[in-house]
Amino acid sequence: MNQEKIDALQQAVRLIEEAKDLVDGIMEDSNDKNHYEAYGKYGFNQLLGDGNPYDSSLFTLIENLEGDDE
Repeated sequence: MNQEKIDALQQAVRLIEEAKDLVDGIMEDSNDKNHYEAYGKYGFNQLLGDGNPYDSSLFTLIENLEGDDE
């Protein structure tokens, strides 16, 4: 059961990375780039573990699920 959740979260990570890359590319020459860099990109970074080091990420959830299986 947990392996299915882990697989789904790993797929979500790949999709979020792809979405972040797409948005980053679009925002590169946008007038709103600074606002995106300061505020909008935070959600992506949080999910991918590149945000506040004291916050959890999708990788934290995966680790917790892996720990539950042991």
